[in-house]
Amino acid sequence: MKRPGFTYQLMMLCVLMMVCGTALAQSGTIKGRVITSDNQPAPYVTITVAGTGRNAISDEAGFYTLPKIPSGHQELEASFIGYETLKKSVTVTPDRTVIADFQITISNSQLQEVIVTNSKNKFVYKSSEYVARMPLKNLENPQVYNVVGRALIQEQVIIERTDLYRNIPGSVPNFSAGGSMGLSMRGFSTTIGMRNGMATSAIVPLNPAILERIESIKGPSGTLFGSNRNVTFGGVYNYVTKRPYEAFGGEISVAGGSYNFGRVTADVNTPINKDKTALFRINAAAQSEGSFQDQGFNKNFTIAPTFSYQVNDRLKLILDMEMTRGNYTVVSFGLGNLANISARSFKDLQLDYKKSYINNSIDVNNGINNIQAQVEYKISDKWKSQTNYLYSVGYYKNLYWTALNMLTDSTFSRVVRNQTPETFGNIEVQQNFIGDFKIGHIRNRMVAGIDYNYNYNDLYRATVNFDIINIRQPLRGMSRPSLDSMSAKQGFSTTSTVAKNASIYASDVVNITDQLLAMLSLRVDRYSTKGTYNILTGLYTGAYEQTSLSPKFGLVYQVIANKLSVFGNYMNGFVNLAPVTQPDNTILVLKPQYGNQLEGGVKFDLFNTKLAGSISVYDISVTNATRTALIDGKNVTFQDGTQRSRGLEAEVIASPIPGMNIVAGYGFNENRYRNATPALQGKNVTFSPKNIGNLWISYSIPESNAKGLGFGAGVNYVGDSWFDAANSFEVPGYTLISGSVFYDVQRYRFALKGNNLTNERYWNNNGTPQKPSNFIASVSFKL
Repeated sequence: MKRPGFTYQLMMLCVLMMVCGTALAQSGTIKGRVITSDNQPAPYVTITVAGTGRNAISDEAGFYTLPKIPSGHQELEASFIGYETLKKSVTVTPDRTVIADFQITISNSQLQEVIVTNSKNKFVYKSSEYVARMPLKNLENPQVYNVVGRALIQEQVIIERTDLYRNIPGSVPNFSAGGSMGLSMRGFSTTIGMRNGMATSAIVPLNPAILERIESIKGPSGTLFGSNRNVTFGGVYNYVTKRPYEAFGGEISVAGGSYNFGRVTADVNTPINKDKTALFRINAAAQSEGSFQDQGFNKNFTIAPTFSYQVNDRLKLILDMEMTRGNYTVVSFGLGNLANISARSFKDLQLDYKKSYINNSIDVNNGINNIQAQVEYKISDKWKSQTNYLYSVGYYKNLYWTALNMLTDSTFSRVVRNQTPETFGNIEVQQNFIGDFKIGHIRNRMVAGIDYNYNYNDLYRATVNFDIINIRQPLRGMSRPSLDSMSAKQGFSTTSTVAKNASIYASDVVNITDQLLAMLSLRVDRYSTKGTYNILTGLYTGAYEQTSLSPKFGLVYQVIANKLSVFGNYMNGFVNLAPVTQPDNTILVLKPQYGNQLEGGVKFDLFNTKLAGSISVYDISVTNATRTALIDGKNVTFQDGTQRSRGLEAEVIASPIPGMNIVAGYGFNENRYRNATPALQGKNVTFSPKNIGNLWISYSIPESNAKGLGFGAGVNYVGDSWFDAANSFEVPGYTLISGSVFYDVQRYRFALKGNNLTNERYWNNNGTPQKPSNFIASVSFKL
């Protein structure tokens, strides 16, 4: 089946950019840099255009930008807490940029002391352009979201996405054998995620080196983010990649550690032209690691360039690309008939924790290519257009996935899935119109958009029963040639599938009063597929179309403006379901499955952001699930299944004294099947622990000869859960303790991190043993 090619994608990008056009601007831009008395960059200085309410804050390099400033004479004020305000007069010309630099009267060392004493908590993110698809502060948003940013990533020396997820309250990392990593939120699991707010390929190898942050958006989020692959009823997570900025900078980093770990990363940013309207940034990383087991490895490399161009005061273009390649080994665990097995927990298994039961030739080679573009155009002072595009294709060059299926306490069947080659693609085009306007005296912030998603895959796979092993006896060797030969004799299944989603949506946040806000949102989604095409038979099976409605309502009341708010929401998510053939050959046409959430809670940002966070309780009811019942000896399908997930989540981010930062979270969740097949009735969902906690405390010496020296310590707790749907085999809970020492100054950073310091034994959602105690040391040189 012919697919859209790479050239076609680039042509489409050009068309998207051309259709936005340009228009004569009636305003100009003010740019500049703020420096200290000793000519060092001055970050966090507020630049205000007097009488307009417009302001900007200088970045870490001291640069600031004030776009869309009315033409004519303007007065600028540069202010910083506790210091004299500086003033400067400028004349703004339409469609031009005027430069206004400031030099404040304090030294760099004095400035740093003020920043440490008075700045906002470095782990707090107050707003996101992706969560609500409009500018909306956290305390104005009736939805809970958590953010793990670059500061925490650096401080914890994070090299794997699983360690990112451990900082999200109520979340458990999980792993897909195909190379994607993800998490369980509110009792629901997903391993795909989104990239800068857009749906990616189902194959997502990714190195955290390219990330600015990850956003975990809690609850059924179908209204703004759609359905199926990228969203679960527990929420959606969004990878935000690094973007260019208006100064030359970056860093080169080298790391090494346990199990032959080695890593090199580079992050280089530079303006391209004199006006700094064209910016370029490139991130690259390569890493390799062995295994604590007798066999196993994990390697990957990535290169991710980003280009931005401010065409004029109205039009901005961003082009973001990524190429990532992975190579690793993977083994999972499977249960057989428990009547023949005495073990009821992973701790009871007689498997050697440090033995892989395969060899390094039984590996996975995968990759992903992403091309992402955004075009923003200012229509007026109240409206802007945002056009988003993502072409994402992931693939397996080869995948050999071995499952150890338990037969008795000492015998296992080694079953290998052979996938070679396979392709998974996703193309998404999205058009948003974002407004901030008043109707009478009532302020409205609105996004209205259309979204088209084209998803496809080409599969070529076979599953072979390689052999049965006795773990107390020598093992038969495994090899690619023998697996390929067995797969060829059995025969490969060759299929191709295309699915399309076309959606329209709107969300409006209304200021009923200055402190009371209401959010009203709705999505209409049309899903269609011809089904799966079997290349051997030349036939399609499973064609269907389905329409879904996804509403969302929320209320926020700011008890103390910009400091304390209470909120409540009703949120909806949906999953499309294909028709089912009954035993009598009749067709049961299914409705979409829905997840409906009720939630209430409080958000706070107190003491100049020294104490921030949220507490919420939620109840998610799943309806229209399918179940089977035995009638006259035949399994008949019904669509009246239900499921309920309810719980509590809390997050606290604090900076109680200068130099100290704390991130803490807790989640309680109970996710049970209510009306289901007899085997599932009343059971808990697999890999869904009731209690999850996370804590990270760090301290950086703010002022002395040892300034820049810091220490960190963390604890992660995950409670017991079930590995099988019948709730008969337990995944033991675990507690991980970690610690770090770092020295961070202007030109370089040293760090040493220890993970799982108590050498805890624990298993992931695939039943794969996880790393014992391990250490990583890194050195970074700042450009």
